[in-house]
Amino acid sequence: MESGGEQFRTQYNHPRMHGDGLPRRGFLKKGLIGGALLLVGGAVPVALRSTRRGPSPQAPLRLFSADEHATFAAIATRVVPGDGAGHAWPSAQALDVAGRADAALADVHPEIGRDFRRLLRLFENGLFGLLMTGWSTPFSRLDGAQQDARLEAWRHSRLPVLRSGYQALVRLARAIYFASPETYALVGYPGPPVVPA
Repeated sequence: MESGGEQFRTQYNHPRMHGDGLPRRGFLKKGLIGGALLLVGGAVPVALRSTRRGPSPQAPLRLFSADEHATFAAIATRVVPGDGAGHAWPSAQALDVAGRADAALADVHPEIGRDFRRLLRLFENGLFGLLMTGWSTPFSRLDGAQQDARLEAWRHSRLPVLRSGYQALVRLARAIYFASPETYALVGYPGPPVVPA
């Protein structure tokens, strides 16, 4: 049975992924507008303030920069384990969701990794945030309610590339979290079967 990281790499490294998967070439580029947003938003430095970095990564980063890791860690904190989860559920930080995402994406097609990094920079960008929600503050520096509002703005955006971007961010955070052995018992999963050699 493959581990969560191996399952991610197998699923998302397919050369012609369709449906809910991430296509190998330009997985977030939905038309000219989407490509332009990723290119410009991902290249423009975060406006007004820098990214707020939380705890240092638990292992050396293979794909993300320190700022990109901090952005994804902030996103994962808002997404998993989810509203209403009890104290038994580990936090995204405790499971190192951002670090595991970095490791998983480091092994997929380079274009997917590059596009995902651009997506993170666009999501963190304060100027773009001003257009989306009226707050010219990088995502990692917003309070929890404001972070949730930015996530919802992307989720319900009229621009397909932003809706796709939201899905990519949230699905990756959830996939990494629930593929972690620490969550198996909480969801009633006995763990992967033991396969005889």
